[in-house]
Amino acid sequence: MINKEQLLTISELNLVEKIQQMDDEALNNYSQLLISFTDNFSEQEDKIKAAMEAKDYATLKKQLTAFQEILERIHADEIAQDCLKHINKFDSEPPEKFEAFISYFLSSLSMLSIDIQMTDQNNGMQAAIQKNYEAIEKTERTYKEKSILAVDDTAFFLTMLKNNLQDTGYKLTCVISGGDALKYLEKRQPDLFLLDIEMPGMDGYELAAKIKETKCKAPIIFLTGNAKREYLTNAVKAGAVDFIVKPINKKNLITKIKKYIG
Repeated sequence: MINKEQLLTISELNLVEKIQQMDDEALNNYSQLLISFTDNFSEQEDKIKAAMEAKDYATLKKQLTAFQEILERIHADEIAQDCLKHINKFDSEPPEKFEAFISYFLSSLSMLSIDIQMTDQNNGMQAAIQKNYEAIEKTERTYKEKSILAVDDTAFFLTMLKNNLQDTGYKLTCVISGGDALKYLEKRQPDLFLLDIEMPGMDGYELAAKIKETKCKAPIIFLTGNAKREYLTNAVKAGAVDFIVKPINKKNLITKIKKYIG
């Protein structure tokens, strides 16, 4: 069961007033509801993507309505309201605008699913995360001196990262392979890593292991589009302290970075 303190750290859930009214039984039922949401998310996500690809908008509307009802039940109020707003505009919005919303919507749900899983004590990930985080060496460098090494084989994605982190005070270095990242570490150490998981040659898991071998203690945030439980568990075992969902949401990106390096 996820405890009240952990639940309050999930920013997408509107629980500040509601959680104090939950007794142990209600809290257990709510925790199970959240876990059910994460367990079923990937399957439901695939169905929505399939309906969108087939241009089956009638099915798509039904699936979104079902998701909106679930989001209300778990008190993800802001996402639920945004979903309902677009459902009500379904027949008047051009298809390309609605499809753009679907992409944003699924990204938001992926992040919510990941955040829930990261606070679920029963799957063992929280202990692993805490162990990883406690190993991070605190530095006394100022905010503007904090450096980030981003590793992704997609140049377009790295460009998006640069655009989102402009004028934030962070020094971002981008490389396109694990080999390039290791060469970078021969001369300098960043304060934070942003690692794509699925890369040719050396994937994110392998790179994380090699980073550990260098004794660099900077936290590793994995970039992912996959919110499946086993996928995240493997990432945490590899050294992840957190995740950022693709496509990137600037607010979420900066929030995650500040959480670990200020």
